[in-house]
Amino acid sequence: MRVRLRAVLTAALCALLMVAPFAQVRAASTDAAGPLTLGFMPYLNAEHLIEKYTPLARYLSEALDRPVHITVARDYAEHIHLTGEDALDISFLGGSPYVVIGEQYGLKPLLVRFEFDGMPTFRSVIVVERDSPYQELSDLAGTRMAFGSTNSTLSTQVPVYMLMQAGVRLEDLADRSHLRNHENVILGVQFGDFDAGAVAEEVFVENRDKPIRALAYSKPLSTHVFVTRATMDPALRDKIAQALLTLRDHPDSTEILGAISTTLTGFAPVSDSDYDPHRDILTVVLPVLKDQ
Repeated sequence: MRVRLRAVLTAALCALLMVAPFAQVRAASTDAAGPLTLGFMPYLNAEHLIEKYTPLARYLSEALDRPVHITVARDYAEHIHLTGEDALDISFLGGSPYVVIGEQYGLKPLLVRFEFDGMPTFRSVIVVERDSPYQELSDLAGTRMAFGSTNSTLSTQVPVYMLMQAGVRLEDLADRSHLRNHENVILGVQFGDFDAGAVAEEVFVENRDKPIRALAYSKPLSTHVFVTRATMDPALRDKIAQALLTLRDHPDSTEILGAISTTLTGFAPVSDSDYDPHRDILTVVLPVLKDQ
């Protein structure tokens, strides 16, 4: 299956990833006491991401006794490129980007995965307006649908797979758009620009006060993951992982974790095999996205 996935990625990724020039790659910190970068793809607005993760960055700065600075890439493709080129010390990834980077650049050292409500899994949610007539995925043929980046696990790749499993091809949709982030998808459905949209479950939960409802959930998948650059000193890598794993025991854990998500309960150990289901999905979905 790995051989087949590699062939699929070779055929598809140029169209999906290399659509814009990248910022110049800068080397990650090699100074034993220098600042570390904590990098994100813009799955939310940059200002919102910085607000969410600043308490975690401060916690890590104290635990590691060195500054930790948050950076947000211009788009998913740039974040994948920077992570792959070891230009970020610590990188936040969805399952699919983690798999893509592993196939294109080699596996990056895993730190931890996220744990929501005590479980290291989460789901993609396809949402519709609260009073929408649509009741199941097959009803979405002929509708206008909003997705996130084509490189997003939960706002494009998994929901496209869900639609395909329900017999709805992308060409069966009346219209579809790939928006910059999950928040824009919510707004597009809320204000009637789209009949349906796909987001991460945590984003849906945060927006339950909006006039939207869940139409369908994906099967549980291994959550977001933190990785490090391959060139990081293993002792520092272990120290970062230990700080994240023991965060739940810190007196300020509720504030730090709650800033990220009200359902985030901590970080859990992770292994590469946790993302094999993502590999299965990518093998099916990437050729479809490439051809659109």
